[in-house]
Amino acid sequence: MKKLLLLSLLFVGYATALDDVTVVTVATEDNDGFKRFMRSAKVYDIDVHVLGQGEKWEGGDMNFPGGGQKVNLLKQKVEELMKTKENDHIVLFTDSYDVMFLGTLGDILVKFKAMPETRVLFSAEPFCWPDPKLAVMYPNADVTNPYLNSGGFIGYLSELNTILNARKIKDTEDDQLYYTKVYLSELRDSLKISLDHKSEIFQNLNGALSDVQLRVNTTEEWPYLENVATKQRPLVVHGNGPAKLMLNTMGNYLAKAWSLKNGCVLCKERKIELNDDNLPHVMLAIFVEQATPFIEEFFDSVLLLDYPKNKIHLILRNNVPFHEAYVDEFYNKHSKEYATAKRIKPIDYMSEAEARNLAKDRCASSMCDYLFSVDSVARLRPQTLRHLLSSGYDVIAPLLANFELQLPSVLLSLYYHTDVYLKNVKLK
Repeated sequence: MKKLLLLSLLFVGYATALDDVTVVTVATEDNDGFKRFMRSAKVYDIDVHVLGQGEKWEGGDMNFPGGGQKVNLLKQKVEELMKTKENDHIVLFTDSYDVMFLGTLGDILVKFKAMPETRVLFSAEPFCWPDPKLAVMYPNADVTNPYLNSGGFIGYLSELNTILNARKIKDTEDDQLYYTKVYLSELRDSLKISLDHKSEIFQNLNGALSDVQLRVNTTEEWPYLENVATKQRPLVVHGNGPAKLMLNTMGNYLAKAWSLKNGCVLCKERKIELNDDNLPHVMLAIFVEQATPFIEEFFDSVLLLDYPKNKIHLILRNNVPFHEAYVDEFYNKHSKEYATAKRIKPIDYMSEAEARNLAKDRCASSMCDYLFSVDSVARLRPQTLRHLLSSGYDVIAPLLANFELQLPSVLLSLYYHTDVYLKNVKLK
């Protein structure tokens, strides 16, 4: 009975601690990055207050200094919290479009509260941005990740309120520069502001890709991210700067998106059911850019696609005179079966780039819902198009793997990430 009572008290205390935290982000657009962020929050049961929804973004292009609007939106939220919460209420702020949670709020709190000399903790990075001249003012530039990054921070309400009211900032000014100047002032000591040099909670990827490893083949059920330089498992990952591309890759595995046991959980979550009574219109752009063995088989696979031809808009581009007779025969015989059809011939003297852009623009300016671009060196299965459309992804690109098979002509296999397989035949 005493053990049961102790467990109950621990659970109540844990739940109360989580209730005393407000997690905040800013997002004016409902884009793919935001959806990925919110999915990761849902996976770890983190309730996020989203600021700025439906508002016009005035913070500039985040490839350059800007983002002051985030400071002002957070300031308004903190002022609201000051009216109803205690000074020791904790606020966790992160960016959203290039951020993922990698653990529970409870895990984050345990690490933060294990830093008794810290009242506010900012994430850290190896670059002093956006003003490199301020690097000499940092107290210790010899540590790992010596410089402040504003993509994630956690702190107590009273201290954060002081930071956010240190001075006024325009929406177009830079948020990271704002927080950097606060950190480099006397407020650093009086408010006990620290930086997460070891990435115990916050991991910024830009400049640190050689320090982190995605652990997949482990005894644990789900893949996780490890900072091998600091021996830490961060709980929030930020694909800042050019590292956004790496976050796109990691996002396919982290936050319980994939595992050896369960496969691609994210793929299953995103998969949609196609309604045969309301199928999307598809622009099928076929490109014959090189001499293709067994080209007849390729066009047979196009005809065998399990999809209504009155829902397909065909663009057929041939740039190989040797194949023109067969391509012309195919077009004349089958073009009327499609919703619309257009030819681009070798005599049109159109470059490959121009032809591909034409297909893209034609799709964007028509009733087309999707562009399906296929080269003649590929091989399609009847269900390929339906598989792609039902994947739930806006863009799917092939992964090429050269197995160097010692066969006369079959050298490459083309695999789609969403368990759709296409055969690519190419002469050596």
